[in-house]
Amino acid sequence: MMANQVRKIRKSREVTLEHLAELTGISTSYLSRIEAGSRGLSLENAVKIARALKVEPEEISNEFAPEDLERAKDIPSASGKKRGDIPNFTIHAGMGPGGALSVLANDNGEVYSDFSDGFWSFPDAVKAGWRNMSKIYAMPVTGDSMEPTLPGGSFAFIDTSHVMPSPEDIYALDYGDGLMIKRVKLVPRTDKILIISDNERYGQDELLREEVRVYGRVVAWFQWRG
Repeated sequence: MMANQVRKIRKSREVTLEHLAELTGISTSYLSRIEAGSRGLSLENAVKIARALKVEPEEISNEFAPEDLERAKDIPSASGKKRGDIPNFTIHAGMGPGGALSVLANDNGEVYSDFSDGFWSFPDAVKAGWRNMSKIYAMPVTGDSMEPTLPGGSFAFIDTSHVMPSPEDIYALDYGDGLMIKRVKLVPRTDKILIISDNERYGQDELLREEVRVYGRVVAWFQWRG
């Protein structure tokens, strides 16, 4: 079975799951699901794992057709380096209930390939204005609770080095229903925090500061206009 072969070969090479994640750019949680058989193995990931373990793709899986294995030879080796300035996450930041934010990068700040579908690149003049470029990530947003300020379908750029919700601004946060994009305001001289929707059709919530986890400040956003 494919899942058993991945684990068997990895262990025979005395490679930890964490080291394999570093070699392949695939997160440990995703690799663990592949090894358990609860996640399918794409040809690209099979090639990454095989090359990291110094075996052929067919040694870890018999699920690929001969033409797939021939095509695998043309898949470029992972460089482990970024291909742009800011990674674009595949998770969505809902302006309302959204997906929970997970551990998305390794200790070097390199985003695992299963959480990113590409990178944004910017000219030097733009990058000069972002002091924390290495801590900024982009993610698609959904919903309409922040319209007209931040329309659904936009891409928000989150500075994850800014986790103190002050001054009043728009932040990526979670207060129990997953990752959201909301305006946040601290209530002076109290332990309360206001979670505000810019869309007048929605209200605001008042919570204890300890009930809210802030992941970063929205420093820019982008939306295609037809």
